[in-house]
Amino acid sequence: MIFSPELESDSHSLESCGICHSKIKKKDAVYNDGLHTEEICPQCYSRNSEEDIKLIVNMFMAFGGYFGRLRDPNFPVKVMLKCLLNEIQANKGTMPIESLKLKLLHLALLHGVTPEEFSMIDNNILKCKYCY
Repeated sequence: MIFSPELESDSHSLESCGICHSKIKKKDAVYNDGLHTEEICPQCYSRNSEEDIKLIVNMFMAFGGYFGRLRDPNFPVKVMLKCLLNEIQANKGTMPIESLKLKLLHLALLHGVTPEEFSMIDNNILKCKYCY
């Protein structure tokens, strides 16, 4: 469940966004699944759908890290994706395809690729890479 908070955080206490870990004074939204609560910064809230926020927060709760943690401006997204697909190739046969896809999504998020951008990747290319 995602809801907008009524009050701003105390101006003396900065919190970290549950997605990108940037320090925030005012949280735009709060993600609460009943067990965990995460504050979301205005940039992450406006950039992602509610469904994507849930996905990202749950991925980082399960596997660790934060959005863009491994981002490098000198490392193009295409090169990053090629490296990720090569890593999946190295793990082929040791994990089910669904697990490999989750790992690829998590690594893409760590590199700053949004779920929307990730979904734009040609599924046929990914299927071929998973099958080889």
